[in-house]
Amino acid sequence: MSQEKPVESLLKKIQTKIRYGLTLDSISSVIQKIGVEFIPFYLFLEGINVPEITGLKRITSEYSFELLGPEDIKIIGTLDAGYSEERFLALLDAGEKCIGLKHNGEIAAFMWINFKELSYKSTIIHLKSNEAYLWYMYTVKSYRGKNLAPCLRFKSYEILKEMDRDVLYSVSNYFNSPAIKFKQKLNAKKLKIILFIKLFNIYSSSFTIRSY
Repeated sequence: MSQEKPVESLLKKIQTKIRYGLTLDSISSVIQKIGVEFIPFYLFLEGINVPEITGLKRITSEYSFELLGPEDIKIIGTLDAGYSEERFLALLDAGEKCIGLKHNGEIAAFMWINFKELSYKSTIIHLKSNEAYLWYMYTVKSYRGKNLAPCLRFKSYEILKEMDRDVLYSVSNYFNSPAIKFKQKLNAKKLKIILFIKLFNIYSSSFTIRSY
C-alpha cells in the first residue's frame, strides 16, 4: 500500500479545515510550513454564568462522565486524535487529568485539564490552587453532531468545582471560528487577545494586544 505524500496530507488537512469554516486558520497553517508563525489567540475564562445546555439531561442519562485512567488513555492513543499513546500517558504521569464521556463503555469524547500551568505559544501562566487550564477537547468522529462537547464541558465545571477549582482558563485561536462559537455557547468570557510571533526558529515571543 502506497504511503500518502506529505504535500497530499497537508492539502487534505487544509481542505478539511476549510470545510469546517477554518479558512483563515488554514492559511495560517500554510504560512507555518515555511517557518513563520503569526498567531493571535483569545484567553478565555470559563465556568461563569453557564447557560442551559441543550440535551444535557438526555446525554447525562445515556452517557457516563468519568476521569480516564491508563487503560482508557491507551485506547485514546489509537483514535488518530493528534497525539500518540506515549504522549497522552506522559500527560497523565505529569499530573494532568482527562475527563471522558462514554457510551456503553466506549469513549465518545474527552478533554484534558492541567492543574499546574497554562502553556500555549510562549504564554505561560502558573496556576493557583483554585485554577485550572481546560484544553484539548476531542469528539470521536462517529459521535460528532450530537452536542456532546458542550455537555462534557459543563460536567467538567461540576467536577472541578468539587475539587475547589473555580477559575477555569482556556485558549482559542483568533481565526478558529468554530472554537470561538463553542466558547460563546458556553458564555465564556474573553480576557485577552494575545499575539504569538515566531520567525524561522530564530525569534519567538507573545504579548497582549488587547485586554477586556
